[in-house]
Amino acid sequence: MDTLPMDAFTIPALHIGDTRTGTIVSISPTEILINIGSKSDAIVDPRELERLDRTFLEDLKIGDPINVYVMQTEDRDGAYPVVSLSRAQQEQDWQQAEDLLQSQDVFEGVVTGYNRGGVTVRVGRVRGFVPASQLSHSGRRNKTPG
Repeated sequence: MDTLPMDAFTIPALHIGDTRTGTIVSISPTEILINIGSKSDAIVDPRELERLDRTFLEDLKIGDPINVYVMQTEDRDGAYPVVSLSRAQQEQDWQQAEDLLQSQDVFEGVVTGYNRGGVTVRVGRVRGFVPASQLSHSGRRNKTPG
């Protein structure tokens, strides 16, 4: 007879600031429940649902894997952990920016603003500043008087 390992029924501790991958188990106009491997399913912060892009929400399907960021280990009733979808995406974008910094890879992005010192660009939802000294000159057009 096989025996289960001692940790077979342990649930990993949940902490504010954790990023987890979960599975969507329920979607309604007022809430989204996600299985993140804790003692109960997590609920997406209801205020966030009002702010999320409608197209993004319509693309979500039950059974889809999704990354979440733990905002609270339980709601005010003590029933569900509260998670954020947008904060999880922002964390992924920060990680991508950090990976680009570490690898020193060239990043091509759309300029969203500028000043005398450089330009601002987006890496996903994160806005970053690129000093003018770090910009490539290959795409610039020379203006000639004319």
